[in-house]
This record gives sequence, C-alpha cells and structure tokens, in this order.
Amino acid sequence: MSFCPRCALLALVFFLLAFGTGCDTSNPSTPSEDLAGVYEFAELRFDPTAQAIADADVLASMDPNRNDVELFGSGRALIRIKLLDQPSDLADADFTATSSTMRIVARTQDDEARLAQILLPGVMNLNISQDNQTLSAQIAATVNLQAFDPVAYAGLTAQPGTLHISITREATGTGG
Repeated sequence: MSFCPRCALLALVFFLLAFGTGCDTSNPSTPSEDLAGVYEFAELRFDPTAQAIADADVLASMDPNRNDVELFGSGRALIRIKLLDQPSDLADADFTATSSTMRIVARTQDDEARLAQILLPGVMNLNISQDNQTLSAQIAATVNLQAFDPVAYAGLTAQPGTLHISITREATGTGG
C-alpha cells in the first residue's frame, strides 16, 4: 500500500473541520477553579414592576456576617442564608461558567425553596467581571413577596419585577 500525500492532507483537513470547529472562541469557558472562593452579597434587592409596591431590600433583612456564596473548583456552589431573627439555612447548587457569564442551578426542589426565602430563583445567570471578583445580574422574575415579608407585603404572592444581585469575592482557593 503506497502513501498518498493528497489523501493524508485531505484526511487532516477533515479532522480539523470535524474537531476544530466545536469551540466557541468568542466566549470560551472559564475553569471553575478560577471562580472558586467565598463571595459576599453586596446587593440583593427586588424592584417590583408595580410602582405602588416598595422595593424589597433583601440584603437589609439578612444577617451581615452569615450570608455568602461559596464556589468550589469542582463546580459546586453553597449558598448560606441567614435572615434576621430566623435560623440559618443552606442551599446546594452547581455552577458552570464561560469567560463572561456563570449559571447557578439549585440541586433539588428543597434547595430551590431555600433560595426563594431570599427571592433568588433556582436558576440564575450572572455576569462575571473581567477580574473575576464580582458576579452580578438583573433578572426579570415573579416572586412571592408575602413569603419574604408577610407584614410588609401581605397578599402579594406573585409579583413581577427585577431582581438585582451583586456578590463580590472575599476569599479564594476553597476546596471541592
């Protein structure tokens, strides 16, 4: 059997076309290790669409020292939740990221319910700052404000609006 240079070149071209076009070079993935660390909530506020309803400043209702998001290099996320005068809670999630966005997905319906305590959805898409220090989003959502604060938002169980989220990195190099 003889060697055919044109056949070899053609085979190489087909190989490159088949396997070289699968990458999204305009938005390559960010290794989860690059985002690993502890992030503190800097902003967590819900702005209802209805002008007559006051914004829900969730951050003001949270214990300032007991709420954070911990991202692990394995792609796991733990969201620690502590509202004032309520017991602590923990929501388990997974995350994936590109160079500019990250997606956090609650692992179970129970985890999704825990996130709903602070008006967070079970699936969140956040923007990543260029220095990987801040994750932020403005998410259109319909939330149960009454479940968040039964006194201030009595009867407001399905309110559309915009959720404003910003978390900033406090520590790096967590395990996982």
